[in-house]
Amino acid sequence: MMMHTKIILDILVSFWYNSFMAKTQISTRISPEGLEIANAYLELGSIPAVCARLSIDEAKASEYLAKREVKQYVDQVYLDTGYRNRFKLADTLDTLIDKKIEEAEESQIYTNKDLADLVGMAHKIRMDELKAQTELEKAKAANIKSQTNVQINSGEMPFGQGNYGELMKKLLKDK
Repeated sequence: MMMHTKIILDILVSFWYNSFMAKTQISTRISPEGLEIANAYLELGSIPAVCARLSIDEAKASEYLAKREVKQYVDQVYLDTGYRNRFKLADTLDTLIDKKIEEAEESQIYTNKDLADLVGMAHKIRMDELKAQTELEKAKAANIKSQTNVQINSGEMPFGQGNYGELMKKLLKDK
């Protein structure tokens, strides 16, 4: 990290900047309008409420919320708040496990099943998280395969060759 100084409106301001951050880690740029609509949507939870607060029509709000970078922002904020945050969830499970162990030591009466269930749940959550991360990396690394389709339009065979062509000829002769 590096210390930078900058003069803003004749005031010398010092700030820290993480110069080691990779380009892929920098958040996607969102227009100010998109950010305002996204934040209102996160707060209010519905498009009509956003439209009423910001005095815009629903089509415009839906258009901004449908943009890739705005969707990504809304999803990321949603997943980072409350108990959906993986760190907060892990911390809560660790606290529960610690309390169970403490209870067991104090009372000397306990079953291993309760503790095993909690540890098993923590392990399952971690394995699911690793699996999701692996699938995401595979999806990012997957090559998009191109395909070239060729259509042959021939005047002599209007319905094509094979069974389909023969069927179409028979169906049209009956009429």
